[in-house]
Amino acid sequence: MNPIYPDLKNKHVLITGGSNGIGEALTRAFAEQTAEVTILDRDYQKGLTIAKECEKYPCKINVYDLDLTDTKTLVETLKQIKKDKPPVNIIINNAGYDPRYELLEMSEKDWNDLFQLNVVHYFITCRELLESAIAAGGGSIIMTSSHLVWIGKPDLIAYNATKAAIIGMVRSLAEAVGKHNIRVNAVAPGWIMTERQLKQWVTPEAKQKTIAELQCLAIELTPQELVGTYLFLASDSSKAITRQTIVVDAGYAHS
Repeated sequence: MNPIYPDLKNKHVLITGGSNGIGEALTRAFAEQTAEVTILDRDYQKGLTIAKECEKYPCKINVYDLDLTDTKTLVETLKQIKKDKPPVNIIINNAGYDPRYELLEMSEKDWNDLFQLNVVHYFITCRELLESAIAAGGGSIIMTSSHLVWIGKPDLIAYNATKAAIIGMVRSLAEAVGKHNIRVNAVAPGWIMTERQLKQWVTPEAKQKTIAELQCLAIELTPQELVGTYLFLASDSSKAITRQTIVVDAGYAHS
């Protein structure tokens, strides 16, 4: 069960990658808060399904079919959202990908494409929506990083670099927009057992080792374990918290 934050009612929350994994859990959680939720995700049909299932709450869910690496279309979509929808109070930059490579055996294009998804769309979304958030009197920006910034994995060098870049962006952006009553924070999840992770990367042995040996808490991390942190950072309950990265990984990373 998630706590209900009254101040989130009728707020406009934009979530990139809001149709699957962590993003899906967040979409459902903010719908439960009776917020208006806008999803940017190329899995358009899944987004529509989630919107239909959330009709039981007095909320509104807008779904946009979008490849977040297509900067031109992203900018056009955000401009349309600003024109047609209420100001976005809460920006959650969440979408990302974590491909594995042996050492640095990847092309320059692979490297740049990963930054385009994992970092550039975060920048574009903030750039395009900040003005309206300032005009609306403030808000909260939450970016999804990763506990791997502290752990480091030899087959995830590029991914770790993107997630470290996000933390740097959070720290500087928080300094820049604090005077406008906008808070900027990051959540750094551990190994979250999303459908994609279970399909692509998780083995029974690796999962067991992570839970039993590497984490302080012997629990399986699912998207639901993250929801409370995002809700807290979005709400006025955290109005004195900015420029921070909260690690949610059952005690795996030791910063």
